[in-house]
Amino acid sequence: MTNRINKISTALLFFCSVGLAQSQAQELELRDLGRQQISFAGFSLKTQKTIHIEAVGAGADRWVKKIQNYQQDEHNQYAYAWILDSKTREMVWRMTVDNTEEDRWSEWKRKFNADITLNEGDYELYYSAVEPDYFNFEGGFLSFDKIIKKIFRDEDWWEENSEDWMIKVSGVDEVYNEDDVRKFQRMAKESAIVDLTGCKDNCYEKRGFSLAKPAAIEIFIIGEGDNGKMFDYGWILDAKSRKKVWTMEEEKAGYAGGAVKNKIIKESIKLDAGDFLVYYKTDDSHSSEKWNANPPYDPFNWGILVRITDKDFDPSIISKYSEKDDEAIVSLVKIGDYAYKEKSFEVTKPTSIRIYAIGEGRSGDMFDYGWISNANTGEIVWKMRYKDTQHAGGASKNRMFQDIIKIGTGQYIVHYQTDDSHSYEDWNQRAPQDPEMYGISIYPVDNDESVKFIPRKILKSNDILAELTKIGDDEQVRKQIHIDRKTRIRIVCIGEGDWDEMYDFGWIENVQTGKRVWTMRYDHTDHAGGARKNRKVDTIITLDAGTYSVNYRSDDSHSYYEWNERAPRDEEKWGITVYRLDD
Repeated sequence: MTNRINKISTALLFFCSVGLAQSQAQELELRDLGRQQISFAGFSLKTQKTIHIEAVGAGADRWVKKIQNYQQDEHNQYAYAWILDSKTREMVWRMTVDNTEEDRWSEWKRKFNADITLNEGDYELYYSAVEPDYFNFEGGFLSFDKIIKKIFRDEDWWEENSEDWMIKVSGVDEVYNEDDVRKFQRMAKESAIVDLTGCKDNCYEKRGFSLAKPAAIEIFIIGEGDNGKMFDYGWILDAKSRKKVWTMEEEKAGYAGGAVKNKIIKESIKLDAGDFLVYYKTDDSHSSEKWNANPPYDPFNWGILVRITDKDFDPSIISKYSEKDDEAIVSLVKIGDYAYKEKSFEVTKPTSIRIYAIGEGRSGDMFDYGWISNANTGEIVWKMRYKDTQHAGGASKNRMFQDIIKIGTGQYIVHYQTDDSHSYEDWNQRAPQDPEMYGISIYPVDNDESVKFIPRKILKSNDILAELTKIGDDEQVRKQIHIDRKTRIRIVCIGEGDWDEMYDFGWIENVQTGKRVWTMRYDHTDHAGGARKNRKVDTIITLDAGTYSVNYRSDDSHSYYEWNERAPRDEEKWGITVYRLDD
């Protein structure tokens, strides 16, 4: 900063005297503003005072009447200055279309030269020069002749014009440089319970706190959102129940300055005694790391800040909270392409478990996901569904489920499967924030010992009652099996289906009655890997004593011997296999 005299210069310059009293004023100047997106400094006023501002920026000569894109700023400026009250974090002045004049020699240059009056206090001066991906012309519409001008503009246009951009503030009592302003900002946040600000791209942060007694907290959060959706935002969880006690919603957020997508909430809520986790996540663009549109008025507080609102509160009721690194009951993580993994656990009394799962999903569907089934009945008691997930950081298709569910006494199987791309082995887009946990993990709640891992019974060859696999086109195969007493069986069946209909599928009939006791139905299947029409059932049913016929039928295409689309993950199991589970 020493070689940037053009960046911040202070002058203990002009003197005014009235009688024997003498007061001193200072001058603050920012220049060389086109090479970094945000330049800033600070100043203080000991009393309410009129100061003079001279500034040169750039932008259009009219407001944006109709917002066409959330990147837009209705002020229609792309090089401009503003002043922030350091205490309230409110913008108290900025360059606009109305208070600036067009330079007669430049189409886009805007000038401000006037006095403003500010109250006693500390202030932060900002200058933003973010090169836009588009220009807002004529109320937001881009005319053809302007497109031509933009296309054939000299590549050095930005550098050449930015040489004139500046701001000079005269008549202040004290001047602060960048380091001073950052120091003041840090000091102002020392009393915060949680400080997750200054967040950069692809950020996923969390921090916990405990309250020994109920208390009111203030949430100050700045993020990115539009049209009912949030892209950079935060939320607060009850650490025990995993329920959200607060989340940033676009509909409730106000305008944070700059691009219309910059959102802000300042809100107070009451929390009961307990443990809490504060989260903040960002997507892959537009953050304090680099702005792709005009930044908010408080750019370095991009993130979430939590404070106690009562100045007379007892600080002893607050303490730090960190999640215990409990050993998972079941952990199926670092899952690669075309994988299927499973493990079992047992619950000896009704309880709650915490599920943490990361997978791949888009447009309402999950491609890599986990589920839990009852080991005795085959019933799915929980499944990772897109609508229940949140962004897991990185590419938008990285999805995360984290919550607590109640589960009854019994034995359960945890399953996880992936398709043929984007997994721990090989990401085809940006990895999630927590790549090592790609898969599913099950944790006890409150160190509950009623939940424990149990090894899954190893299926031996003599446990196989029927194996009709590697089925080709136009085949119909069957095998009779005899059950001498009521027995649980496991059915693994892979076939072809689409739009609620199965084309290659299996079923089981009671030979004596001729009735089907089980049929592979599309709505009970999961994706088997490869082409989406590859479907799989892995279920458990109970059969009474008797003789049964295990059947499988295929149509004229897409089978083990000749796939017309991608084969399933376990192609040699194309068909039906029946296992005996009871000894």
